[in-house]
Amino acid sequence: MRLSVISIAYNNLKGLQKTLAVFNGHDFFNELEIVVVDGGSKDGTKDFLESQTLTKNWISESDKGIYNAMNKGLEMATGDYVWFLNSGDYVEEFSTIETILNVLKQAPDAVYGETMMVDAEGKHLGLRSEFTTRKLPDNLSWTSFRMGMNVGHQSFVIKRSLALPYNEKYRYVSDIDWMIRCLKACKNVVNLGAVLACFTVDGFSSVQRKASNKERYEVLKSHYGLVPNILAHIGIVLRKMFSKGKS
Repeated sequence: MRLSVISIAYNNLKGLQKTLAVFNGHDFFNELEIVVVDGGSKDGTKDFLESQTLTKNWISESDKGIYNAMNKGLEMATGDYVWFLNSGDYVEEFSTIETILNVLKQAPDAVYGETMMVDAEGKHLGLRSEFTTRKLPDNLSWTSFRMGMNVGHQSFVIKRSLALPYNEKYRYVSDIDWMIRCLKACKNVVNLGAVLACFTVDGFSSVQRKASNKERYEVLKSHYGLVPNILAHIGIVLRKMFSKGKS
């Protein structure tokens, strides 16, 4: 059993270094593969990748966007499982990775857990379920996302054989579509009951948010149907209006 950790980067050298830092000093090459897809950064990322010893499985070239880069990462990965930790996402303790590896020996289709939201300095802002008011499901399935994405993309690990390509027609929420489509093929999904990764909260313009919400509506409609999706979005709006979430 081998786990491929895939990191997508573009002009975010510090973020990539933060992502890879947890792996330094550990002998993991029989169980872990690190794959880095850099979009042709101009901030020294390529020089860093050439000088480091954690992975030789990397590329630095232009791409057609983040989901195109993720598809490249899937094509490059050789492990039995894949885990996307994009530049800036990180794991605080290597013991978390060891826990994941131990569970993967039981050959589940996928595993998942919580995500800790952090600021640029690494200060904890709260769990994703607290931050967004979307409760982490006890038993994850493809129907779990009717009311929106409630499992962080960076806290989801799946068999590579079940990891479908990302739909590149979506610019903002192809990760939601990807997780739903992948989960449709999963029968045994394990909740690890722990924080798997940290996600850095950054700015999101009103224009981007509007486009993201529109795409999310189309994605959820394609999977759950028109009327159920309309009802679900009414619930999403009400949740945002009356919940005590931090976002």
